[in-house]
Amino acid sequence: MEFYIETYECAANKSDSEIITGFLSRAGLNLTKNINIAELVIINTCIVKQPTENRILERIKELRNRFPNKKTLIVGCMPEAYPELLRKNFPEISLISTHRITEILKVVRKIFDNKRVELLGKRKKEKVGLPKISENKVIDIVQICSGCLGNCAYCGVKLAKGNLFSYSAENIVKEIKQSQEQGYKEFWLTGQEVSCYGFDFDSNLAVLLEKILRIKGKYFIRIGMLNPVHLPKIIDKLLKVCEDERVFKFFHIPVQSGSDKVLSEMSRNYKSEEFELVIKKIRDKFKMATIWTDVIVGYPTETEKDFKETLDLLKKIKPERTNISKFGVRRKTKTSNLKPLKSEIVKERSEVASRLAKKIAVLQNKKWLGWEGEILVDEVNRGRNFAYKPIHLASKEIGKFVKVKVNKVEGLKLFGEIYTP
Repeated sequence: MEFYIETYECAANKSDSEIITGFLSRAGLNLTKNINIAELVIINTCIVKQPTENRILERIKELRNRFPNKKTLIVGCMPEAYPELLRKNFPEISLISTHRITEILKVVRKIFDNKRVELLGKRKKEKVGLPKISENKVIDIVQICSGCLGNCAYCGVKLAKGNLFSYSAENIVKEIKQSQEQGYKEFWLTGQEVSCYGFDFDSNLAVLLEKILRIKGKYFIRIGMLNPVHLPKIIDKLLKVCEDERVFKFFHIPVQSGSDKVLSEMSRNYKSEEFELVIKKIRDKFKMATIWTDVIVGYPTETEKDFKETLDLLKKIKPERTNISKFGVRRKTKTSNLKPLKSEIVKERSEVASRLAKKIAVLQNKKWLGWEGEILVDEVNRGRNFAYKPIHLASKEIGKFVKVKVNKVEGLKLFGEIYTP
């Protein structure tokens, strides 16, 4: 029996799909990339952005038109956050919450008994140490927590993920050890926001990293998304642990706006100055660290002054990458009753911010020209260095540590060649 799966957006979703594949494969089902021969189609959904949600809904409609009799299951955040939307549009399709994927076999059996199933509801169940199958045998996505401590006014993900639930450090370490024995060499610590890991049982991310780094061997750890409201509480301890050469000097810290007024109205609970201070600490400690951030433009209350403050902030901190998103109303959030800005204003601000973000990223990339050092080849013809910078090179031997020299910088891309010291 063949099944086909499509995954949208975040690393946690990708991990969920790997777990689903692990459970189904262990039960004798076979994953196929050919949807035409699949007897079961699984769509792993995301609700972070309205355009993504729209794309997913259109994709499901397309598949139903092409394969009206094919058994279909919708998983991920959308069934938990917006089940009524899915019931209305696809009354015949089964739903399973992101929290319930360990019960996937029970659901699939009922589907093949020609029953429509809904398995929803939040529950505390660790997604670590579970059977999983991934395409990339170098990168292991390790979920360390679910949910968050925030209540951002614009965010629909909280509806799906709920409150913070941190997983056992012992189980996380055990999974990484087992994956390392299987040949994995890059471990992504993933969650909705990992900066508050352990706050629900008197621990923190730095303590977890210390325990992970007791595992002997050569590998890289990538830290997931960090929230500026929690990061200051652990930043000094975290940076100390990050001195270990096995931790990527990579920090993804979404600021969302450079305006304190907008940040307050977003319920982000920090000020831009606090964000700047965190970035300064990181750069003071690790000069070549890679900083990623996210910005939302066109928030309903954002004025020209607010937008300028966001641009000014980007010019100050000079992030290596900035994800620019146009504000979109998410159902059931505090912003759903706010009057949106005119679409042409939002579009213009998005274009201006995107141009600036790209200009900064290109300038930051140039500092790597001539850099020599070791990288891990984690994909065909591409590897990552200590700062998680992708370097393109001619090598199909993934999983190898090689010495490279960056000999060309082309826009946002770095190119290197392997050499023997």
